[in-house]
Amino acid sequence: MSDAARTPDRTIAVLLAGGRSRRMGRCKQTLPWSRGGRATTVIAAAYDTVASVADEVVVTVGHHATGIIAALEGRTTTVVEVDPDGSMLDSARAGIRTALAADAARIVLHLSDHPAVTTTTVRHLLDAAEDADYVHPRLGDRGGHPVILSNAIASCILEAPLPDGLRSARDLPGFRIRAVDLDDPGVQVDLDTLEDWRGATPPK
Repeated sequence: MSDAARTPDRTIAVLLAGGRSRRMGRCKQTLPWSRGGRATTVIAAAYDTVASVADEVVVTVGHHATGIIAALEGRTTTVVEVDPDGSMLDSARAGIRTALAADAARIVLHLSDHPAVTTTTVRHLLDAAEDADYVHPRLGDRGGHPVILSNAIASCILEAPLPDGLRSARDLPGFRIRAVDLDDPGVQVDLDTLEDWRGATPPK
């Protein structure tokens, strides 16, 4: 891409949906969900949250690729196939690599089984990322998702040894890390099991 064609402030969302959903016993991303009172799916709700603030959305898919793509119902996305038996870090790196190749200045890294996060929350995190490299939400004494990555720390994540997965990126030297305290329970709504899904409350 020529310098004239580059977008200097490009935000790309990476939505991780490459796992096998073993604990759920079925594809979690295609489960029904409600967004603003409208019936949709878990993956579509997570997509809509990040798509509202991003110039492009990248979705990593693995074992359940066909069902996940169908559940997105024609939403515009760049699909990246990953090893369904790989780690979440492997999936994240594949998505990050694709986002960086598309000239992302910042990356909204989100999990496809976190459909209850509000768009307002993502906007707050992006505002905090103006002067930070790794921004994550915090509710009480616990963290959550999504996280915002600068181009610089995202590039480092591709090659750096991260023994504790993405969480280890907070320990990379020379980067500005920020936790943002937010009153959004959705940042911690993680649908790993059917009980999680049945007990979750979609945002109003």
